[in-house]
Amino acid sequence: MKPIRWSLLVVLAALMLAGCETTRVGAPGVAEPTADSSVAEKAERDGEFIIAAREYGRLAQASRPPSKQHFELRAADNLIRAGQLREARYLLEQTDLTGLDSSFFTRRQILQARILSAEGAHEKAIRVLDEALRARKLNPDLLAEVFRVRAQAELALDNPIGAVRNLINREQYIVGMDAVADNQKQLWNILDAMPRARLAAELNMAREPVLAGWIELALAAIDNAGRMGPAIENWRKAYPKHPASEILLASLVRPAAGLISRIERIALLLPLSSDFSVAAEAVRDGFLGMQGLDPRPDKPTVKVYDFGADPLQAVELYKQAVADGAQVVVGPLGREAADAILQKSTLSVPTLLLSHTDLQLSGASARNLFQFGLPPEQEARQVAERAFLDGHRRAAVLYPDSPWGQRMQSAFVDHWQRLGGLVLANASYTEGQGDHSDSIKSLLNIAQSEQRKDLLANKLKQKLQFEPRPRQDLDFIFLVADAKRGRLLKPQLDFYRAVRVPVYSTSHIFTGRIDTRHDVDLNGVLFADMPWMLVHSGKLEDLRRRVQGSWPHAQSDLDRLYALGIDSYSILPHLNQISTDAAARFGGVTSTLSLDRGGRLQRQLTWAQFSRGAPKLIDTSLKIRRHLEVEATPEG
Repeated sequence: MKPIRWSLLVVLAALMLAGCETTRVGAPGVAEPTADSSVAEKAERDGEFIIAAREYGRLAQASRPPSKQHFELRAADNLIRAGQLREARYLLEQTDLTGLDSSFFTRRQILQARILSAEGAHEKAIRVLDEALRARKLNPDLLAEVFRVRAQAELALDNPIGAVRNLINREQYIVGMDAVADNQKQLWNILDAMPRARLAAELNMAREPVLAGWIELALAAIDNAGRMGPAIENWRKAYPKHPASEILLASLVRPAAGLISRIERIALLLPLSSDFSVAAEAVRDGFLGMQGLDPRPDKPTVKVYDFGADPLQAVELYKQAVADGAQVVVGPLGREAADAILQKSTLSVPTLLLSHTDLQLSGASARNLFQFGLPPEQEARQVAERAFLDGHRRAAVLYPDSPWGQRMQSAFVDHWQRLGGLVLANASYTEGQGDHSDSIKSLLNIAQSEQRKDLLANKLKQKLQFEPRPRQDLDFIFLVADAKRGRLLKPQLDFYRAVRVPVYSTSHIFTGRIDTRHDVDLNGVLFADMPWMLVHSGKLEDLRRRVQGSWPHAQSDLDRLYALGIDSYSILPHLNQISTDAAARFGGVTSTLSLDRGGRLQRQLTWAQFSRGAPKLIDTSLKIRRHLEVEATPEG
């Protein structure tokens, strides 16, 4: 089964017919669209990019050129931000720009470059952007966006000074104090993460006064920690006309909450002596394993704090960690301990919770709060988005009759209906049973068909030949199950002649270990999981060998928590960048990560399908970037 039907209707109809914050680049020559785009814009602001893409698709369908193409480009922009690169590329290829203002071509080139960069083809992205810069009379908004995307590509190629040069160029084309301040904050975050030796070497090669001034300021910040006031005065005398804003300079003297500067000491809070000790140890081993591989001579030290089974102990240890000099706290792991800290203490340093919370904070605590977890509801919502983009509209849900199953069913249904899909059937099953025929027959309407047969047989007073047929109006089934239950349920679905109905699931359907003998019963099931669990080649596999070695729980469910530990360490130097640039993404082993407005790290998982008892990658759009880039051959 092909999850994507390759026609223009797949992308456009999927977006239009139901029912990266990047700088929004205007379209010169396009009259302000008369259609009401408020719903799409709100979804965009709220980070609901698939919904935004759908709404822009509807607007495109209802509009005439050039507004039609304007909305199509906006739809593609949101698909990119949602990580749906195949769909975005296809939409861009099919958008007809004939006879339109040249700015439309530039907008498309920028979007194409973003797709290439997201796929790891950063050099190609830069070439596309350089071609865009050759166009005549580009408006300032477009020029600013070209330099922003180019800066991201240079940074991904480990050319931070190249990225800084692009952001310096970008500043010439942006207006407004807030926009300039955001640009300078991004620029400073790049310099602030560079080792001193590299900054000194770059200063010797710098010929542009503005660039040299920025590098000298970064060196001053390293050499004068705690004494930045006098250092800035001396720097100002050397660079009296430098564009660095007073807002940024003031933040160097008194760092704002949430600003993660050069990290020397990290505290890691885990429940190591609790019933969740094995899970906590997996996170710890991944975190310390990645720290051990960190090649920086000035890499941070890590102190682990065990709060056991008592969430209140986590509060006390958090305060102790800060008193011990921790500049960043990672943890605690677990919802109860995380909520206890948020309720009973102030977040006085940047804190990466290894959980998600619904508690609302304000002031410095809110700015210091980041959240990173593996909530299963997030995966249920991604199933809804994937199925929607695959062109499906009518769903059935088969889920366990348990609190976890009900949460998954609710998360999926809520998001599916927001996307514009219909839920035609829900059925729960009892996990302890082996025969789930009653649940499946209810889901597929076979029970009703059998009842009608019995009524007719009684009326006719004779035995009837009967072969049950499942309902024919389902586009797909969302199967909520772990591997053990999935191996029972999928063959029973097939037995009841639902073999042609696509089945989607979450990472829970895969144990993490290739087991073709048992998982052949899952053939055809589509599911989303971490690259860490699915990719066993290229640089990711090399990282696995170096960081994990002979770790005893490899290729098990605990491996996902190990990956959480890896990314919890790796992302710390990048939190500034992704918190100040809403289009920025971090390519980790758990997924491609982005930060929403609530400080939550959102995962964009990789899709696979069971074939001959083993997962096969089907999503070529999501490659692991930078040091984790892989070479995997997807199916199909």
